[in-house]
Amino acid sequence: MVLLLWIFGSFWSTSALALNQILNIRHWVAPDHTRVVIDTSEDCTFTVEKDDRKIAVDLDDTDFPSHIPNLIRLNKPGVEGVALSPRPPSGVRVSLSVPGQAQTTVFKLRKIQDKPFRIVIDIVLPEVAKKESEARERIKITRKDRIVVIDPGHGGDAPGAVGRRKTLEKDVVLSISRKLRDVLNGKEGYRAFLTRDGDYYVSFNKRLMIAREYGADLFVSIHADAAKNRKAGGSSVYSLSTGGASSEAAKILAQNENLADVVGGVPNGEGSDASDPIILDMFQTHTINQSKTFGYKLLKHLEGANPLKFASVQEAPFRVLKLPEIPSVLIETAYISNPTEEKLLRSDRFRAKIAEAVARSVVEFLPPLPPVAVLVSDGKEAGKSRENSVRDVKAERKGEGGRAAETDAAAKTGHLLQAKAGKTPSAREEGSLYRIKNGDTLGKIARIYNTSIAVLLKLNAMKLRDPLYAGRLLKIPVATAATRRAEKQTAAGKLSPPANSGTGIYLVKRGDTLSGIARRHGTTIRVLRELNGLKGSEPLPVDRKLILPGKSSL
Repeated sequence: MVLLLWIFGSFWSTSALALNQILNIRHWVAPDHTRVVIDTSEDCTFTVEKDDRKIAVDLDDTDFPSHIPNLIRLNKPGVEGVALSPRPPSGVRVSLSVPGQAQTTVFKLRKIQDKPFRIVIDIVLPEVAKKESEARERIKITRKDRIVVIDPGHGGDAPGAVGRRKTLEKDVVLSISRKLRDVLNGKEGYRAFLTRDGDYYVSFNKRLMIAREYGADLFVSIHADAAKNRKAGGSSVYSLSTGGASSEAAKILAQNENLADVVGGVPNGEGSDASDPIILDMFQTHTINQSKTFGYKLLKHLEGANPLKFASVQEAPFRVLKLPEIPSVLIETAYISNPTEEKLLRSDRFRAKIAEAVARSVVEFLPPLPPVAVLVSDGKEAGKSRENSVRDVKAERKGEGGRAAETDAAAKTGHLLQAKAGKTPSAREEGSLYRIKNGDTLGKIARIYNTSIAVLLKLNAMKLRDPLYAGRLLKIPVATAATRRAEKQTAAGKLSPPANSGTGIYLVKRGDTLSGIARRHGTTIRVLRELNGLKGSEPLPVDRKLILPGKSSL
């Protein structure tokens, strides 16, 4: 009998050991969601049951943990608590009490690096997420300052590099990012925002979305480097490469940083890349050049805070920098794996020095915008104007052979005045601001000022479907006095400008288009057509002389 009990006891003990083990239950809190993570010893199967106030995750063939409390009170946004209970014959139920308006997602993650198998429960508060997104869009629409989005790397389940003294990269870079935000916000003409302001993970796609919703002029991702060689040290700056990396070190760094989505717990993180190759082709070369220009200013100022690892801006295909329209850099502030630099990174004084160096670089790269007053009325008329603008831009593209978007660069010629509330722009001013009235549409304003909807959108950092609030001041690329004189001459049938008119003559070359000529000479297709009496379908023969505002090209 004793022998049978011993055999049965041994069998039960072996069976229990063979079951999956719950190693830990952790949680991370973000403003718009809470994440609960169940660490498991094996890749176990599970089922999910949901109702209005509860979500239950049933783990099969799992031993009930004795080291974890049966009830964990959280009282966090979206989650009141977590309860554990046995589920016969050999399972565990993990129950979460959630508010009725929450959206829940459950998925599992494979074992990677030092992370075990994980079951992730995301409880999202859609109303909070929507309000945050709308707040960012409002800031973009009513902007009067330079906007810088600061991205503290890693966070939550992705700690990043870890120093010998257990210093976590995610904590260090959040501290530096907060200091940088505060320094920039203390400067007139600048507003800075963080992609995360706590210990939680933000996916690459959401980081980029946040920058776009703010209408950022600049995106700066803050990190702390690491290497097997403990003597490696120094600060470095990286920009995006659409091809390979500038060095083997840059390639390895990009590979490690690009794993953050997987480590941080994004479903299918290694494959989620929303970059459109067509958009990259259109914008990326110019944006990368701007990023490098900013990067070299950064290196100059960072060198005063810490020796440089590389004297030049390095390039690599960092996924967090894939913002085709926004100059973006990644800064490795110092090596957390270097004992000396880890000590520096733990120092509040050093973090402040890094923040000050980056802030000086931002100010040097981005001069403040002219002050613009904005008055916002109710959105009823704005909604009608937005609908009318959609119709206007379709008509404009049809009338100009689909080339309206190509005139965007003409907006750069508008020298903006510093606006005063209630001031109506004078016809003699070289550039101006227009105060929107009820009933206005972008198409109507574009026609009044002899420009295109595409130029107005570009110049004001707007999207076609952005609301057009009455009282808002809109930047307008107004033609120069010389151009207006030429337009009057054209209307009177005088196609040749007088010698002292300030206008010029351009000789058409093979391959020229009206849009290309307009772009190069800082004008619009509409102005060129009116100056030269051209019709929409009229061909542009080689060696034809075109009247244009500016100096002669002959």
